[in-house]
Amino acid sequence: MINRRKAREYAFILLFEYRFQPEDIQEILDDFLAEHDMGEQANYIREVVEGTVSHIEEIDGWIATYAKGWAVDRISVVCMAAMRLATYEMKFMESIPLNVSVNEAITICKQYDGEESVSFVNGVLGNLKENC
Repeated sequence: MINRRKAREYAFILLFEYRFQPEDIQEILDDFLAEHDMGEQANYIREVVEGTVSHIEEIDGWIATYAKGWAVDRISVVCMAAMRLATYEMKFMESIPLNVSVNEAITICKQYDGEESVSFVNGVLGNLKENC
């Protein structure tokens, strides 16, 4: 059985894949969940991936607003996937504390993109958090 942190990491990876195969994301998600026993976390993964994709334009708009001068297409794919996931949680999942969403996105960025992305992601999501 996996915990929420690992489930969030898998959701991040699926959202990263979305950037390269947007038309296949439902099939990718379904295949992933069929191949891996996610237990209770399967519902979370499905909700955040499908929810993020269905609200992608709105989420990207919020990120662009708080990225202060950074065009969304200039932000690394890793950072965007992590921030999209965190933004979805912050805006649509009241059961998840805002700080948890921000901290988990920072952890993912550290692991997959490096230390240099941390302050940027923290700044964008911190500003978003203040307006949730």
